[in-house]
Amino acid sequence: MFRNLLVDSGLRYLFNPLLGAIGALTGWAMFEWLRANVGGFFETWDLACLFALLGAGIAFSTNLLKNIQDGAGTRRVMVGGAISLLVGGLGSFVAAILFTLVAGKLGMSGADFLPRLLCYLFVGFLVGLSSRVVPFDKVTLLAAVGGLIGGAVSVGLWVLLEGMGDLANYSGVLVPMTLGGAIGFTTYSLPSFVEGGTLKVMSGQFKGQKKVIEDKDIVIGNNKRQLQWVLPKWEGIQDPHAKLEVTEEGRGYKHSLKNTCKKTVVVVRNGKKTKVAKGASMPLEHEDVLVFATGRDHVKVKYLQKHVKD
Repeated sequence: MFRNLLVDSGLRYLFNPLLGAIGALTGWAMFEWLRANVGGFFETWDLACLFALLGAGIAFSTNLLKNIQDGAGTRRVMVGGAISLLVGGLGSFVAAILFTLVAGKLGMSGADFLPRLLCYLFVGFLVGLSSRVVPFDKVTLLAAVGGLIGGAVSVGLWVLLEGMGDLANYSGVLVPMTLGGAIGFTTYSLPSFVEGGTLKVMSGQFKGQKKVIEDKDIVIGNNKRQLQWVLPKWEGIQDPHAKLEVTEEGRGYKHSLKNTCKKTVVVVRNGKKTKVAKGASMPLEHEDVLVFATGRDHVKVKYLQKHVKD
């Protein structure tokens, strides 16, 4: 299924750059059409309109993948994308107008290097910020830095193409696509460096899929509209079934598993099984196997810890 492909495939790190490039291309095409057929405002404030549509397109497209991987329903995926679109689009529009006004005061136009440099960097920053604007946690800044790096990569390509004669004619398309692709890659990849651990499914339909543990609790269940990690209802998963509790400890994190349903939750450690009663929590250790539900219908998940206390 589509979710398995997104999570299991080694090419998954290419999906977000591809979505970013498509989002940027869509934004650029919309701008060119509006400027040619509507004119007026889209000609007077062309730089602001271009970067607003680029920011909106890239922000929407690059912030879909994580929710899809976690099993969120269509509504949650679209709402998350829409929030990112508003942050990326409106933020880029306001920033580009300000940069244009300041450039005018300095005797420059929107086509000059400095205003465009600032716009590319700021679009990257805002798109990175939009990817984490709902939780707004410690990873938000890292995602924003990833967006800045993506913006810088696109500026580098722009400068390179401008000095290559005929190839400069293609910069209008290639630079926005590079902007989207680079932002998509960095905002998806960089936050993984500060993850606190991983949950890896060991059985059932989603075998091999992983859920990154960051600095927030993770509610596990079968409800696509509400929960942070969705596993199959037909494999015995309740709504909700369990919660992975995250607590800062030292320079890393401590994790516990809490049973939030009537079904049995079991933690297997070094071959020994421990049942976690409803409402109770059990501290986890590296390579514990978590069993949600019992009997014929169940899902096994391996817990892998990355950050430990000094």
